[in-house]
Amino acid sequence: MNEKERIEQVIRSLNLTARQFAAEIHVQPGTISNMMSGRNNPSYEVIKRIMQRYPTLNPEWLIVGKGEMWRTVPGYEAELFDRLPPTGTAPVVLPIKEEPQSPAVPAKQIKNIVVYYTDGTYEEFVQSTK
Repeated sequence: MNEKERIEQVIRSLNLTARQFAAEIHVQPGTISNMMSGRNNPSYEVIKRIMQRYPTLNPEWLIVGKGEMWRTVPGYEAELFDRLPPTGTAPVVLPIKEEPQSPAVPAKQIKNIVVYYTDGTYEEFVQSTK
């Protein structure tokens, strides 16, 4: 079984469509479609996003086919809305934590510069408006 077939198996075990799976791992649906059609191999970024979304998926199984599909995360209990596959060993699904977006700050521009000299004098340079 190759990586594409293993990803298809993950999608089936989660009872998702390819489009839903793409949304779950935050990639374009075409990315999954191209993998499923054999046009592209899964990229490192896709594998990384799958592992971030499904941390109990066994990465060794996903990449090289060794071991069981799902592993457990010690000390983590599934929460009410975690997505679990319907059969087999139930994985723990952690939500992907989005980094908060900072509000857009307009670029600062220099208005004027004041240079103070040791003799108590100063010069002020003001930006001309064109």
